[in-house]
Amino acid sequence: MALKRVTPGLKDKSLTVGKQKLFSDLDLAFKPKPGTLVDGVYVGDVYKKTDAAAVIQAVENILLTNFYEKPFEPFYGANIRAMLFETMENYSERFITERITAQVEEFEPRAKIVDISYYEGEDLIPKGVIALSEYAKNSIYIKVEFNIENFTQSFTASVNMNRLR
Repeated sequence: MALKRVTPGLKDKSLTVGKQKLFSDLDLAFKPKPGTLVDGVYVGDVYKKTDAAAVIQAVENILLTNFYEKPFEPFYGANIRAMLFETMENYSERFITERITAQVEEFEPRAKIVDISYYEGEDLIPKGVIALSEYAKNSIYIKVEFNIENFTQSFTASVNMNRLR
């Protein structure tokens, strides 16, 4: 026999409430929060990034990480920095775009990519360029626009990579 609890004055309806996820991550600057002084040492916590800032930082980390840099995950990252030192004839815009999209989808499921743009200096590299080498000889600026679940606006993560050799 099932028992049903009835509260006087309330109707017998079930209410559904949407749960909003809170994204958080450590701030990679590792700046300490103001703490208390204990035995000559400040004791406190480090700042953390929350919501959209955490996801933007995670996407930027994927863009800046080469293969084999993260322990126990050898293929984490987009491996773009390694491409700067290769002959760029082998790497087209389509190849780099597909690599970024695949890595972000695999390692950052909170971000859904909308657009990826490439800049050389302040000039936008035209879409559909066969090889990026004719434009980006020593540096490239990549801007990834993406949406995050539970947010209406889109966000951008950007990285600037330079070849210094």
